[in-house]
Amino acid sequence: MLLTSTQLLFVLAVSVLFVTCVWMMTRRLPPNTRPPTEIAPNATKACFLFRSGSLVDANPAALQICAETPVETFDWSALHQKMTPLFPDFPRIQGASQDRDVTILRSQDPEDGSIVTIDQWDEVARITIAQDDAPDAARRTAIMQAMFQAPNPIWKSDTEGNVVWRNGSYKNLVGQLGHQSRNEPIFDVRELIVGEPSKRLQVTDKIGATTRWFDVTAVQAGNNVMYYATEADAVVSALDAQRSFVQIFSKTFAHLSTGLAIFDRDRRLILFNPALMSLTGLSAEFLSKRCDAKSFFDQLREMHVAPNISTNKSWAEQVEIIMQAALEDRYSKTWTLPSGVTYRVTGRPHPDGALVFLVEDITAEITVTRRFRAELDQCHGVLDTIKSALVLFSSTGQLQLCNEAYRRLWKSDPDSSFAKYTLTDALAHWRSDCLPNEIWPQLQNRILSTSIREHWHATITLKTLTAVRLTLTPIAGGMTLVAFDKILPFGTPDPIRVETQEETPIHG
Repeated sequence: MLLTSTQLLFVLAVSVLFVTCVWMMTRRLPPNTRPPTEIAPNATKACFLFRSGSLVDANPAALQICAETPVETFDWSALHQKMTPLFPDFPRIQGASQDRDVTILRSQDPEDGSIVTIDQWDEVARITIAQDDAPDAARRTAIMQAMFQAPNPIWKSDTEGNVVWRNGSYKNLVGQLGHQSRNEPIFDVRELIVGEPSKRLQVTDKIGATTRWFDVTAVQAGNNVMYYATEADAVVSALDAQRSFVQIFSKTFAHLSTGLAIFDRDRRLILFNPALMSLTGLSAEFLSKRCDAKSFFDQLREMHVAPNISTNKSWAEQVEIIMQAALEDRYSKTWTLPSGVTYRVTGRPHPDGALVFLVEDITAEITVTRRFRAELDQCHGVLDTIKSALVLFSSTGQLQLCNEAYRRLWKSDPDSSFAKYTLTDALAHWRSDCLPNEIWPQLQNRILSTSIREHWHATITLKTLTAVRLTLTPIAGGMTLVAFDKILPFGTPDPIRVETQEETPIHG
C-alpha cells in the first residue's frame, strides 16, 4: 500500500520524536551503565520501561498485564497496586538512590515462582517480571518464603550494621514499636559476637514505654551477618516472677528460728534465711555464691556442725545417702554436736526436683526431756519403795505408771507393752485373777467419771484366797490412783467395810 506524502511525513515525525526521547533518557548515564532503550517484542518476560513514573514502552507480555488492569492510565502507581499483593516491598514511587539501583523481589506466594527485577537509573526504570522455574531456584524461593514467614524476627545486616533484608516478623515488630523506617535497626547487636551463644536483648518503642525481650543469635553469611531472634518475654516474666517469689519467701522466712536451705534440681543453693547462718556459722558470702549441696555439707563438716558418723563409707557417700533420703522424704535425724548443741535436721522433696533442709535447735527440748526422764526415773524409784501396789490411770483410762509391788501382785508389766495399756485391759486382768465380784463396773465408772471425784474403798479376793483392799484416790488433772493392799487371809472375819459417804457395805 502506498503512503501519501502527508502520511509519510507523519511517520517520520513520530520516529524522530521517539529517537529524541530515547536519546534524552540515556544522555546523562555513564557509557557502561546505559539503560535499555527498547524492549524486544518477542521477549517471554513481561518488560516495562518507565520514565519519571510514566510508562514509555512495554512488550506484549507487559501490555497484557496493562490490559488486565482496570485503570485509564497505566503508570507507576498502577503497577505498584498490581504488584503489592505478591511483592509487598515493591516501591511506592519510582526513583533510584544512586546512579544505578537494582532490586530483585521474589513472590510472597510459595506456589508462585515470579521474580521482579527493578533496574533504575535516575528517572528511568526497567521492570522485568519473569518465572524462576529452575529446581534450585524453587528451593531458594521456598527457603526465602519460610524465612520471611517465620514467626520470629530474622534480618541481615551489612558490614556497617545497616539492615539490608528483614522478614515479615521484623517489619511487624518495627511497626508495633512505632518506628518510622521498617529498615531501621532496632536491636543493639554491638556486643553480640558471631558464632557465640545467643544473647538476650531488649527493644523499646520510640518513647521507651514498651519493652520486648528476645534471644538473638548471629551467624556469618558471606560479608553480611544473619540475625535470628526468639521471643523471650515469657521467659523474662517467669524469671521476674521467680525472683519476686524468692524475695517474698526470703522475707517470710527471715524471722524464723529454724534454719532453711533450699536446693534446686541441679543441687544448687537458691534460698536460705538468716537463721541458717546463725545455727551453722556459715557466712553469707559463701551461701550467696549458690554453692552446691556437696560443698554445703563439706563446709558444715569443716565448721564441726555435721556429726561424726561411725561408718565405713566415705563422707561423699554419706552426703549422697543424705540427699537420696531427703529426696524420698525419709530424712529426719538428730545431730548431737561436740559442743553439746543438738539439732534436728529434716530433708524433704520440693516441686521440680528441688530439696529443702530444715535445721532446728532442739537443745532446750532435749534438756527438758532428759530432765523429765530423770525426774520420772526418780519418781519410779520412790514408788518402787512403797509396799502398796500402785497404778495410775488418766481420765480417759490410759495407764500412766505402776510400781514394782503392782507388777509382783498381778504378775504383769504394763510398761513393757507395745500397745497402749488401758483400764479395760487392767480390769480384764484383775477379773481373771479374782473371785467373782460385783464392784468392777462401779470401779470403772468412778475412774472414768469427771463428776464423782472422791476417795473410795472396796475389798476383792484373789483366786489364791488372799483378800486385798482396793483404794481409789482422785489426783489432779482428772487422774486416779488405785492402790492394792493385802489384808487378812480368807475365812478370817473382816471388820473392814467399804467406806463411802453412806458407808454402803460391799461383800467380796
